[in-house]
Amino acid sequence: MSGLIRAEFRKVLTTKLWWGMLLGSMALAALGVIGQIASNGTSGNDTPGLDTTQTQQSVFSSAGAAGIFIMIVGIIGITTEYRHFTSRPTFLIEPRRGRVIVAKLLVFAVVGIVYSLVCVAEAIAIAVPWLSLKNVSVGWESKQIIAVLALTALGVAIYALVGVGIGVLIHNQIAAVIGSLAYFLVIENLISIIPGVKVIHKFLPGATANAITDLGHYNHDLLRWWQGAILLIAWGLFFAVLGWVLTVRSDVP
Repeated sequence: MSGLIRAEFRKVLTTKLWWGMLLGSMALAALGVIGQIASNGTSGNDTPGLDTTQTQQSVFSSAGAAGIFIMIVGIIGITTEYRHFTSRPTFLIEPRRGRVIVAKLLVFAVVGIVYSLVCVAEAIAIAVPWLSLKNVSVGWESKQIIAVLALTALGVAIYALVGVGIGVLIHNQIAAVIGSLAYFLVIENLISIIPGVKVIHKFLPGATANAITDLGHYNHDLLRWWQGAILLIAWGLFFAVLGWVLTVRSDVP
């Protein structure tokens, strides 16, 4: 297993794509933070002021928007094997495909943690000086801000597991990426407003990710943060296990 993990880390560290995706995730996280601060107090925005704990939590948790990029990283991390046929030598060296999938889950969990910490650090670097210029102090003493930062990092990191799980389930890289984006950005939002089915929305992957940073449970349509974390991990593992079951029954591409 240690050899598989080292091999997966080498693939990540020697490919420029991962660094490019990191820049993309940082850009998305920055836009989230900037948008929250810049729009506060504008006409038509009834969000509480920047000096409130609730709004500051929203500002810092908006770095979680980078989760979509992390998910794509996880998808690409495994679908690349099938797209470039490197899955053949991989499964010949280690015919127990479950071990290969576990190694990828572990490696991309670490990659997700690194990405998430970078995005959270960036959110702090943008928000704290900007709020200071507005004569607004960050409510570190409430400890909720620190908790939200930690939970935002956790949520973003878990998205990597979800991405790997989706990649294990859907081997076609383009289909996996486009399908995932369509689901998270469009389909799940539609489910949340359709009568009769919207009751299941809070249990779906995107909603559970949002629940992780809703520390004060301001949105009662979401689960508690710890329930969201457990369920989002469960979704990622479910996709991975289902994909593994289908993979062991099929020939190596």
